[in-house]
Amino acid sequence: MFNTIGVTMQRRPRGFTLVEQLAAITIAGTASVAALPALVEFQAQAEQATLASLAAAAGSAMVLNQAGCLVTQQRPVPGKCEAVDDCRQVQGLLLVDLPAGYHVVAQPLAADGLARGGDTCRLLRERDGASAGFYGVAAGH
Repeated sequence: MFNTIGVTMQRRPRGFTLVEQLAAITIAGTASVAALPALVEFQAQAEQATLASLAAAAGSAMVLNQAGCLVTQQRPVPGKCEAVDDCRQVQGLLLVDLPAGYHVVAQPLAADGLARGGDTCRLLRERDGASAGFYGVAAGH
């Protein structure tokens, strides 16, 4: 290529040089390594929040069932009052099944309506043994 004076001009190649590409990859790698612990922590927090939410839903189901049984004078009525005398029976009160890998630990409920042994039922995550408590309430008797 010639300019108006007749001197040859070299066209600069387009794109990035190898050094520029390596620098960009190094920066991206360093940033991802720095962010990895935060992402792992988010995973742990999400798992703990899931366990706590499921336990809260189980406790709410127990209390709502007890309220329905108070209305029916403790007579079991489908959809209003289900007979409950063990913590594991909360699974029948929930609208959906517990997710795979979670289960409620068997615990008899006292006639006064509270769980024996600390007044709580336990929801267990099988993968790591983590658990969360919720109040179990006997009803429908």
